[in-house]
Amino acid sequence: MQMDNFEADWVNPLVENFKNNIDRGKSAYYDSSDLEIIIEELMQEFDFAYLSKAIELAISYYPNESQFRIYRAKKYILEFEVESAEKELENIEQNFPPTPELYLEKAYLANISNKNENTIKLLNKALALAPAYPDAHFLLGFEYLRNNDLLTAIKHVIWALKLDDFFNEQLFSYSFFFEEEKKYQEALDFFAALTEEFPFLCGTWFGLGLAYNWLGKYEDAIEAYRFCITCDPENPTAYFNIGNSYFELKNYEEAKIAYNQTLQLDENDYQSLSNLADCFRVEGDHEKAMEYYQNALLLNPNLNEAIIGIATILQDENRLDEAHFFIEKAFKLAPQSLDLLFTLLKYYTEDEQPETLLMLIDLTLAQLDNYDLFFKYIANYFCINKITVLGLDILLHYQNEIPFEQQPMMFFYYIAALAYLSDKKEIGKQYLEDALLFYYDGVQEFLELSDALSDIAEIIDLIEIYRPK
Repeated sequence: MQMDNFEADWVNPLVENFKNNIDRGKSAYYDSSDLEIIIEELMQEFDFAYLSKAIELAISYYPNESQFRIYRAKKYILEFEVESAEKELENIEQNFPPTPELYLEKAYLANISNKNENTIKLLNKALALAPAYPDAHFLLGFEYLRNNDLLTAIKHVIWALKLDDFFNEQLFSYSFFFEEEKKYQEALDFFAALTEEFPFLCGTWFGLGLAYNWLGKYEDAIEAYRFCITCDPENPTAYFNIGNSYFELKNYEEAKIAYNQTLQLDENDYQSLSNLADCFRVEGDHEKAMEYYQNALLLNPNLNEAIIGIATILQDENRLDEAHFFIEKAFKLAPQSLDLLFTLLKYYTEDEQPETLLMLIDLTLAQLDNYDLFFKYIANYFCINKITVLGLDILLHYQNEIPFEQQPMMFFYYIAALAYLSDKKEIGKQYLEDALLFYYDGVQEFLELSDALSDIAEIIDLIEIYRPK
């Protein structure tokens, strides 16, 4: 733990020297490798003010080296200045000898710009210049997965791992892809092939464990995670996932052992504390469960699972007044998520629920400086879950309570959407007309709240009538 803190506090003196010279307006010489180190670290810190100065200084020192101009394009990409990045990369391609780094960056940009049809071509250009370029192989794996070519994807990832085992630590990005696309069997085939090729890499076994878990094969998942631990004995997440698998198997004793092993490696793992509490709660040991839930909340006051766990115990023990007090206290301490907001309503009677919802929203808003994201999420939540009548009442209430200048630009659109979806067309028309008049640019976001909105002829007609000429 002390070593971790030392590493976190350590500051590269080269970067500090550069910043000090810039602040003092003092000129200094840096060689090419020094500038690369400075730029890389500033990029990792997202310190764009100093980063811009470092890149421009590097280009002025080394005008004939394309690498620093590629850094400029990378900076533009990080700043979401897509057009500037495109122009910079085109300029590099026209005026400098081609490099694999150039085509890799163009591939990144193609993905960001949703021009994925060009990505494979660009990455193959990088490989034509440098066949042993692991970054290109690793990214090609993604592209072939997107094109449902699992075997070719596996081939390129194997190349990347053979060339640089650093990519073992990056395999989690493939797991995210499989989970997001719900391609669980493909994930199993993918990671099974990698574990055969690389039986001593933790990342391949970890990915296999996730795949088994998604498919509900918890005993196989546990075995895969144990192989991961054999490769990396100090991997807390593998122990944590073993605990989750045992929990699914209702083997709470083994689950508790795994969660405690996680805590031995990371004593501040609040999720393990909460999951341990779940085990004790299911076993009926409410006192022990409450202790662990409270310890988890000390580390993370916003931990939904712990809040729900405590409320559930209080309800099970028929201590409803205490449950209500605890819920309200949790919302006073920190803004909570929308899922939690609606989950906790079950601890109130139906008559209490609308009033309680307003009260909990008030407690959340009291801690926010900007309401835009909150009301965006809550409007989407009401629409997606078809809670339109209550949602309309709630937003109409806040339209009267919140000063106009503090209301989100989309606020009238949200009210209009919920009114139309509640079949209250007069209210919907009134608010949609005002929204279109004051903020026409919000039309697309409005229509995305529900597919049903595009099927209402009056809405389409109004959008056309108010379209800027």
